[in-house]
Amino acid sequence: MQINATTELQGLIKQDREKALRKSVNEFAAYFFYQIFKEMWDGIPKSGLMPETPAEKMYRDMLLYEYSKKMMDVQMKSLSDMIYKSLAKGAYGNSR
Repeated sequence: MQINATTELQGLIKQDREKALRKSVNEFAAYFFYQIFKEMWDGIPKSGLMPETPAEKMYRDMLLYEYSKKMMDVQMKSLSDMIYKSLAKGAYGNSR
């Protein structure tokens, strides 16, 4: 009975690791695209007619990050899956 419980525990630990890896991959990819969006925004010429406030900058940064997270969940799922499979193969020795 103890052997069965140990195998179940090991299975749960492996699932937790895979969930943690999946979450880390999604956060990494979202941050990567956040940086791209931020650079794109910074590349837009500013007229200086209305000065930018610190609150506006903070809000825009949060908005761009939320856009990037949503994009990773909806449109770029395949990129996230490719990164996950590559890292899982190295970390766990399998090709899930």
